[in-house]
Amino acid sequence: MIPQLRSKLILPLLALLMLLAAWIESPLASNMGFKFNKKLYAGFVIVQAPKRDNWISLPYNNPYPDAKKLCVACGAAGAGFTIFQLNPATGAALVNYPCALVAVVPLDASRGVRIRNTGPLPANCIIVGSHDDATPLPTILGGFTLVQAPKKENWISVPYHTTWNKAEDVCVSLGLGPGAGSVIRINPDPAVGANVVSHPCVTVINNFAIRPAEALLIRKTSAGDIVGFIPLHL
Repeated sequence: MIPQLRSKLILPLLALLMLLAAWIESPLASNMGFKFNKKLYAGFVIVQAPKRDNWISLPYNNPYPDAKKLCVACGAAGAGFTIFQLNPATGAALVNYPCALVAVVPLDASRGVRIRNTGPLPANCIIVGSHDDATPLPTILGGFTLVQAPKKENWISVPYHTTWNKAEDVCVSLGLGPGAGSVIRINPDPAVGANVVSHPCVTVINNFAIRPAEALLIRKTSAGDIVGFIPLHL
């Protein structure tokens, strides 16, 4: 009786393990859907920047091919909201889109998006989508100097299923050694004292946790660009 009972238990268990292994190896496992409710701080004024600068990270596969669709998803379709993406090669705007417009202006999902809300009321941005394993990070430009900023400031959308947990993980993935660059996040909360949190690579300074749906700024001070690639992911 006991051997028969064991065989009856073992066979279903083996079948379950085989099914689990097949699911883990499936490409669908690395392309799960995501949904985040991202708070957008209100009351932005330029003299207080970067307070209330909401830098968000889009899924690489998303329903926001243009700025207007992102405005609507963020409840920001009216006056007072502006969608912005930076062109690091020039330091000028790649996208600078007041949400009151109706024009179609495309967005680059691999680049970080800044949303400024000059109105008095905060909004919530419902970000949905999944990761596209065929879309690499944008090219990271090197040779950043503070006097040229924002030229060569690389704002990236963090892949939603990345294995990055800390800022230093980003440094390692990009191959940034001591003195070669830094990873930066903007905390838009006006109540905090330091809104810019900077982690110099290969140090223990401000090795902050990567936050879901939040874009990162990469400043590569060493020479040479890093061609976009697909980082390690789940």
